[in-house]
Amino acid sequence: MPALPRLPEHSLLIGGLVVTRIIGWGTTFYALSVVARDIERDLALDVTTVFGGITLLLLTGAALAPAIGRHLDRAGTRGAMCLGALFCALGLALLGFAQGLVSYLASWVVIGIGHAFSLANVGGVTIAHLVGPRARRVIGLMMLATGLSSTVFWPLTAALSASFGWRTTWLVFATLQILIVLPIYATVPRYRQGAAEAAAPAANAARADEARVAPPDRRTAFWLVAAIFSASGLVSWGLPLHLIDLLRNAGIGATEAVAIAALSGPATLLARLVDAVLGERLPVERTAFAGLVLGPLACLMLVLLPGTSLVASGFVLCFSAAMGVISVARATLPLALFGRQAYGTLMGRLTVPQNLAFAAAPLLFAAMIEHLGRDKALVAAAAIQALGVVAMLLLFRLLAGGRGLSRS
Repeated sequence: MPALPRLPEHSLLIGGLVVTRIIGWGTTFYALSVVARDIERDLALDVTTVFGGITLLLLTGAALAPAIGRHLDRAGTRGAMCLGALFCALGLALLGFAQGLVSYLASWVVIGIGHAFSLANVGGVTIAHLVGPRARRVIGLMMLATGLSSTVFWPLTAALSASFGWRTTWLVFATLQILIVLPIYATVPRYRQGAAEAAAPAANAARADEARVAPPDRRTAFWLVAAIFSASGLVSWGLPLHLIDLLRNAGIGATEAVAIAALSGPATLLARLVDAVLGERLPVERTAFAGLVLGPLACLMLVLLPGTSLVASGFVLCFSAAMGVISVARATLPLALFGRQAYGTLMGRLTVPQNLAFAAAPLLFAAMIEHLGRDKALVAAAAIQALGVVAMLLLFRLLAGGRGLSRS
């Protein structure tokens, strides 16, 4: 078994970025599923509207992503991430004071601005700027620990909400952005694009060599990658928000459902660890394909097998492992196929179709679970993920067709 790669000279900063991602995703995405019912009750909103906050977050990100991507390639990520932490803190604080529909949804727009500037694709671009050609491996390693976000923040949110209420919980999360996340972002080195190019005259040629897709095939490959991650993301951004309710509907008790759902973090972590270890031997599209196949199989498992704690745990472990591998590939596959040149701009473009799909996910799954029931919703989730499998097979064909480059 190959050894894990040594972290570069920025290992301390990369460790700090891991902390910011755990806090960022935990507070702006995972926490809502724990307190959604309390918000629904206290603000007199239906559950679809409550989860519509995530939809607004993603739509805001889709609108801002292309411009942010170009900015990151030109000016680096430090300023953007610091601004994002401030917006996340403001939005989470506003959420704690929300009094009705308008103030609740407006809070999510503010959070969406912060999310677009500090989370989303920004972490991967930061790593690409810091470590250069080793970016793919380091991105995978950085995302290992961020898989613990749900494991940390589902129980933490439940404990804080039970002790102090959901409003105070959001205020605590806003404080984390100011006291922990913002200072870490402020330590990211300033990005000097011109100086980096002058210090490495062959950098542009080397970056061009990194690309595995020939210029005539880049547009087709771009849309296949967008289809792969939009289809898988429609499920990975929709289903986890309702995971606890799905387990309850399978006959699992409320406390046990939270405990089983918390297994998703270790499963994601383990899957990303395997991906990092095998990264030297397997092209990223191969590991992504394994995740794309495992996802629908996991959904069908919960439908076809008895609703026991063992089956529920198996579903959470398999589904989360699949989504963990795919989430790494979402950052590393474009890097492997298209190279590092204008990586921020490329990821900004990819964010638009992906975020539109992601934005529909919470509402789509809330509606499907409510109107179709648990089993039909899970079958639909499997079918959606199968579309990503088909798109990946077409990408394999493109890469093997003679015009795609063969080097991995």
